[in-house]
Formats: sequence, C-alpha cells, structure tokens
Amino acid sequence: MTTPSIQLENQRIGFLGKLGAMSRKEACQWLKQYSASLAEKLQGELDLVIIGADELPDEDIQAMLSASLKERIRSGATRLIHEHELWMELGLIDSPTHKQLYTPAMVAGLVKTRVNAIRRWHRCGLLPCVKVTHKLPYFDFEQVQSAKQIAAWVAQGAKVGELKRQLDAFGPRIADRSLTELDLQFDGRRILLKDEGVLVGAHGQLFLDFDSDEQTSSEQNGSNAPDVAPKILKLEAPLSTGQQSTSEQPQPLSREAMILAAEELEDAGQFDEAIEWYRVILAQFGQHPEIVFTLAELLLRVGEVHAARERFYNAIELDEDFVEARASLGCVLVETGQVDLAVAAFEGALARDDHYPDVHYHLASALDELNRGEEATKHWLRFLQLSPQSPWADEALERLGRI
Repeated sequence: MTTPSIQLENQRIGFLGKLGAMSRKEACQWLKQYSASLAEKLQGELDLVIIGADELPDEDIQAMLSASLKERIRSGATRLIHEHELWMELGLIDSPTHKQLYTPAMVAGLVKTRVNAIRRWHRCGLLPCVKVTHKLPYFDFEQVQSAKQIAAWVAQGAKVGELKRQLDAFGPRIADRSLTELDLQFDGRRILLKDEGVLVGAHGQLFLDFDSDEQTSSEQNGSNAPDVAPKILKLEAPLSTGQQSTSEQPQPLSREAMILAAEELEDAGQFDEAIEWYRVILAQFGQHPEIVFTLAELLLRVGEVHAARERFYNAIELDEDFVEARASLGCVLVETGQVDLAVAAFEGALARDDHYPDVHYHLASALDELNRGEEATKHWLRFLQLSPQSPWADEALERLGRI
C-alpha cells in the first residue's frame, strides 16, 4: 500500500456526483485501507469533498450542501478536490493525462500561444486531433506535447505552411507517428530527422554537420535545400478598360490557393491583408461558416470587436451547430458588456455539446458576474469533471471555495 501525500487518516470524506473510476462501494473499501471514512451524505464536518468524474446529481447542488459545510469550504476547513487527484495520490493511476482531452483554448493555455494559432495548426494538418465534435477539435496529452514542439519552431522563425510541407516530404519515414515520437531538430531553415544516428532532411539529404548548410549529399550532387520563405500570393489588380496585357492573362486563383495566401499572411503578422483575402474569398465563393469564423477571429485580433461579433453571429446563422462560434460569440458579448446575451450564447453551445469544458467555464464566470452564484456552481463543478487538468482548474476550485 502506497503512502499518499494527501492526508486521509481519520478523515471524513464525501462524494459530490457519480464516480467515474469505480463504484462508491469500491471507493469506500480503498479509503478504509487508509483509515478514512466515507460519509453517506454531504453534511456534517467533512474534511474532503471529492468531485466525481462521471455525472453530477440531478438535485440542486446548493441544496445538497448544508450551510455549515459551505462555511467550512469557504474557510478552508473542508477541501474540494477532483476524483482523479485522489486516485493519483492512492497510486491507483500513474497519470490521467492520456485520458484527458483538451480543446484548442486549453492547448493554447498550456502551450502559451494564441488559440487561433492552435486552430491554424490543426486546420492545415500540422496538429492532428483525437476527434471533432460540432467542428470543435479535441486533443490528447501527446498532441499537446506536439503543439509545444510546433510553438518552439514558430518561435525560432519557422513558417507554418513550410513546416507542414517539410514534414509531408518525409513521407513514410514519419508516417502515423507523432512529433513526440520522432527525434527532430530545426536549424532555423529546415526540419532534420535523426534516423539511426544520421540527420536526414525532408527530401532525403544526409546532413553530416548540423551547423553546416553545405555538407549534404544532395548539395554535393548539385541540388539545394528547399527555400522556406513563405510563398505569399498577391492579389492581381484588374486591368483598366482598354488596357492591354503584355503577357498571358493570369488564371483565377482557386479557393484553396486563396485560403493558403490568407493563412500565410496571417502567419507573417499581416493581419489587415489577411482579412481582405478572407473577405474576397467570401465574396467570390459564397458564405462558408468556417471561413466566416476565421475572419471573425482575425477581426477580433486587430481590435474590431463589434465587427467580429457580427461575423460570429453570421457563422452561427450559417451553421447553428457551430459550437465554437457560439462560445466565441459569448466571450465577445462578455467583453462588450452584454453579459445576459453572453449567457444565452453559452447555453446555446451547451445545448448542442454539454461536454465542452470551456463553455462551462465561461458560463460559470458570466453567471458569477451576474451574481447568480447558485447557477454558476453547477457549471464550475461540471467544468472540473470534464477537465480536471485544465490550466483554469485552480481558478474553478477557488471559485467553488467561495460558495
């Protein structure tokens, strides 16, 4: 039997909600080994209240907690912790990270980058996800680590599109393997794979010296390393009436080429130009919810809050199940002081996907701002159930400590 760092001896423990890892009877047997006792009800002088990882009770949560227990939680005499933390302390699980799923916003918080960067990496195929629900991608712990690697490369000056092209060029060498499984290095221009002790470039070059740009077998044969500068396309100005072109008329750009141009402008920090590209795409090819959503995020990034709000509304009108657009709209409405409307936007998102932890977090915050603490409590608890390892989990526990 392991010795947990958490104090369990002679502790009275209560469970809030249904456990995810085992039944209450099994939990009681485990806790008795550590001289702890499981309370039948959430009342009395409890030392620990464990938030179950499966389901919250149907009853009103506030009604389940006595006034004295609420006061004990506020004073710190009773601690609130998540179920997974208890099992980790008891040595029943080594790490729950492989079970935890993260939304783009959570990955951004862990990686310390912008959420639209995570979406961009996912959209171009650089960062795969576990699943997509109502257009919302979910990532596992391994993919979070891959995101950290990508963020490090971008910080060194790498361009997202070129990273994707180089990784694709490795082909079967890295097929179906995550970035965390590979020994990859980045020299400021290109990605190198260490394979059986040898550094290999994306196109098969052998690098004998990591710091040398010339010592590769392919360069010795006369070929050069690929140019990693972003290939940003230019909008062609229309010819004026009667003006003759001295060269062949350029072919119209495809929708995909125009999106690539907009994304590369965004990567280069040319946000106003990227915004114009997305507007041209929508004008030429018609309304598309994901492009409208991307445009809204860019508008938000350059401070056009009200324009972004209207675009988020537009994305929802085009696809009412676009839960991430509903979540972003709610955040913008909070920012513009329309908290009541924000609550409605968040509730609309949860009506379509109750497993979206970010929305429970933002809804709970909005309800607290409106002094609707009893309603907020349920969403703080639901958030902790869904994402106990979120970068915002400590704040949720702190808020619950004030109930």
